[in-house]
Amino acid sequence: MGRSRVCAVCGVRLPRAGSARRRYCSGACRAQAWRDRQTSGRIITIGGLTAEATATGDVEALERLLCPVCRQPVLPGGRRRKDTRYCSGACRTRAWRHRRLPREEPGKGGAAPGCRAVTSSRHRTARDAVR
Repeated sequence: MGRSRVCAVCGVRLPRAGSARRRYCSGACRAQAWRDRQTSGRIITIGGLTAEATATGDVEALERLLCPVCRQPVLPGGRRRKDTRYCSGACRTRAWRHRRLPREEPGKGGAAPGCRAVTSSRHRTARDAVR
């Protein structure tokens, strides 16, 4: 009995009929494999650039290569803009909230220590009405 072949991406068994060189069950899996290859190439490139900037002490290059919020490598290209600054939408939102929300000074009736910042205008309005 012959060995059964499976899709290289999702693991679904490939049909016996068809080319012996077939590796993917569908065009979607073939496209996903291509995107994965592109991403792995960018990861290797970013890793090399980050290591080089760290070794030479190039702070400006590190600022361009790392997310300013979580310090993870940023992978531009693919489904992202070439000039992206943040590693994810969550970091982008966190940075925006940090810029937009006024900082409450301790001792001026602000939130209790350990409380999270108010992130919604509806909650902010309710908080201000109580004061």
